Amino acid sequence: MRLVKIAVASVSVRVGDYRGNAQNLRHVIELAREQKAHLLVTPELAISGYSLEDRVFWPNVCHYSWECLESLRDATEGIAVFVGLPVRIDDRLYNAAALLYNGAIRGLILKKNLPTYSIFYEGRHWSSWEGGVTDCNGVPAGNLVFELPFGRVSAEICEDLFSAESPARERVQAGAEIICNLSASPFSPLKNETRKQLVTVAASKLNVVYAYANLLGCDSSRLVFDGGNIIATPDGIIAEGPLLSRNYYTIQCAVADLDQVRRHRLENSTWRQVTQPDDAAAEVDTIRLFCGGTWTPAPIREYTAHLPASFYISADSADIASREQKALDELFDALVLGLRDYFEKVGVFRKFLVALSGGRDSALCLLMAVEAAKSLQGGAAASAWQEHIESVYLPNSRHSSSATLDAAQSLAQELNVPFRILKIDEEVVVAEKLAAELMGGREHIAPLALQNLQARVRGAIMLNWANSVGGLVLVTSNLSEAAVGYSTTGGDNQGGYSPIANVPKTLVSRLLEHLARTRNIQSLQKIFAIPPSAELAPDQQDEKDLMPYVILDDLLHLYAAQRLALPDCWRVLICRHPDRDPEQLRLWTADFARRFCANQWKRDQHPVALKVLPLDLDPKTGFRFPVSQSIERELQELRDAQFEPNT
Repeated sequence: MRLVKIAVASVSVRVGDYRGNAQNLRHVIELAREQKAHLLVTPELAISGYSLEDRVFWPNVCHYSWECLESLRDATEGIAVFVGLPVRIDDRLYNAAALLYNGAIRGLILKKNLPTYSIFYEGRHWSSWEGGVTDCNGVPAGNLVFELPFGRVSAEICEDLFSAESPARERVQAGAEIICNLSASPFSPLKNETRKQLVTVAASKLNVVYAYANLLGCDSSRLVFDGGNIIATPDGIIAEGPLLSRNYYTIQCAVADLDQVRRHRLENSTWRQVTQPDDAAAEVDTIRLFCGGTWTPAPIREYTAHLPASFYISADSADIASREQKALDELFDALVLGLRDYFEKVGVFRKFLVALSGGRDSALCLLMAVEAAKSLQGGAAASAWQEHIESVYLPNSRHSSSATLDAAQSLAQELNVPFRILKIDEEVVVAEKLAAELMGGREHIAPLALQNLQARVRGAIMLNWANSVGGLVLVTSNLSEAAVGYSTTGGDNQGGYSPIANVPKTLVSRLLEHLARTRNIQSLQKIFAIPPSAELAPDQQDEKDLMPYVILDDLLHLYAAQRLALPDCWRVLICRHPDRDPEQLRLWTADFARRFCANQWKRDQHPVALKVLPLDLDPKTGFRFPVSQSIERELQELRDAQFEPNT
């Protein structure tokens, strides 16, 4: 038996912190050595950070990254380590996986498939490796298979696994027995299930051991990477890492038998046909590099520890209800991890500041902030978490109700969060007086302006408070509000970070209900009893101003995510909501479309926000949409549309 011990590590990094990132990598290399691993895989661009954006065009980025790569060489005696970094070859930038072994940089494998969809714009920054082998800083770079003492090892990088044109096949043709994937794959609920399927299929189809390592945490501002390392053989997964760990790195090890891989290949005629080189040129496109050295096989006890309890009966798959609970748990953990990392990695904040309204959105933000405060410094400062969070209720006596005050105060008390009440009545009177002077009388002030004026007073108070205490003001707007512009520019969309701007209102409610049930948070029942309201006008309710949130969020998915035409959106709504009047659904569909297309300018001004769901309306990354446009023809088609129940 050729028993090889493989380690995969998730690492939390910070964009541009080359030495700090290299130090974290050195820690995981030392941990892997202590566990007697033969091979360690670390994440994509772990030296520089993944979210470099246009920063990668500065020449010192590649220079500093290479310096840090060289600084890690002395830590690799007796262990092979894949490390991700940016490199420049001639006038092109490449995303690279460098193999360090026995104190030397052995070579670089370069990323082939560059995503340019959703929030990804890799084609703007990187060049795709087309094939062959070249030189980079004196070491070979390109399509390589490394001949290590225990077996033949190669790699691919993140999207290469997700692509139909995975370069792993060519590297297996050249003899690779282990494929390593250095990844920076952002979180969305249950996405790791898809990754596990891809990894297990790749291991099975190619008859390889597949080792997948993903980034962890928020490396810059928006994307949350969830870890979830995987090691799989042709027979299935033998090791998995935790998702969304609040530690700064995790490491998992497993022992694989490479002789078993060889036996699979000898017996599988389909594998031999699939991996047969297409032509003579394919045989020389990928080069094997002999790396020398010696090795000692891993203990057989460690190999048997990963075998299934039964070789004949697989574990039952989770039912729909448990999958939903898992997705909600993952979503909350991702929001907390992203918020904690942003707070720490910006490096200037001392407190989370939350303006409680007695509503669902601010309640969720407070729950997240509490968990984030408890996990600062990896949880080392958990006993002093209350020093890092404060909350406030800012009522206007004309419109703020005793119910929302009671709900906000009860939640803060149950969570043991410092809480205070500051009335804004006097500030609103002064602001209204000035507005009346500008307009030549109070009767000339638009009703909407009078509503927004209160939100702007609150926004100014929160920002001034933040200036004085080093606070991070959490903007509590959700995705549904952002979609239709139901927020006040200069008011409730002002702050330092917008942690739930990617979460629609219906999901905010479901997540809160899940947290209330699983964590026994009694005060949330008071919040659930209050209809959502901005409380900026008498008896105001959000769903009366807009439409039922369940309809709004359906339209958000159908129109913005699925790109359906408005008549088709309406027809789907009729089928999904048979209890609703079809003509009312038509009116809501038209209203949604007008609001959605008219409020891109407002989304352009929204603060930095976390991205945790596939639909991302952030105009800086995920959603390029015209600020000025006409949709009159689409609206006319909606007005003319007919619904045939039997079609």
